Amino acid sequence: MLDNLKTLHDAMIAGLRAALPDISPIDAYPRIGRKIPTPSIAVEMSEMEPGHDPGTGQTSLIGRFQARAICDPLAPHADLAVRELAARIACAVHAQTWGVPVTPAKLVQIGDDPFKPELDAYLVWLVEWTHEFDLGDVAAPFPSAGSAVLWGIDPDTGTAPGAEYLDPAHDPSGG
Repeated sequence: MLDNLKTLHDAMIAGLRAALPDISPIDAYPRIGRKIPTPSIAVEMSEMEPGHDPGTGQTSLIGRFQARAICDPLAPHADLAVRELAARIACAVHAQTWGVPVTPAKLVQIGDDPFKPELDAYLVWLVEWTHEFDLGDVAAPFPSAGSAVLWGIDPDTGTAPGAEYLDPAHDPSGG
């Protein structure tokens, strides 16, 4: 079980920084100002959808994550550099669990990203992947023994079942 989304984000950023030590900054939800150091990587969760219910009382979710490879378009060989960085991110993400209880990363797409207007001055490629994870507390198991349903016919009912109560599971009359 994952305690919270921050734990997953922190683990992803630490994993990407370890896998790509020559790239800085690598941040989740960075503040995008007038000038961005390049090359850089910006990570965010773009959406969540219901996952496969584990039947434990926890909420199972499939998170869709995005890492943007951001490069200076005026740098030498910038078109190749942004693609190379996106490929390196994909290799770093592929099948990762980041040491937390999530399913291995499943790559969804890698390609040009025209959807962040604040990054229009840069070359940006998007690497997108999913993880499934469970959030919340595990529900207490339903008691499997010690409880029984007994039928009683009024006026022979009360707090202490006696011989007048019927066990429907063992009632030979069928009902």
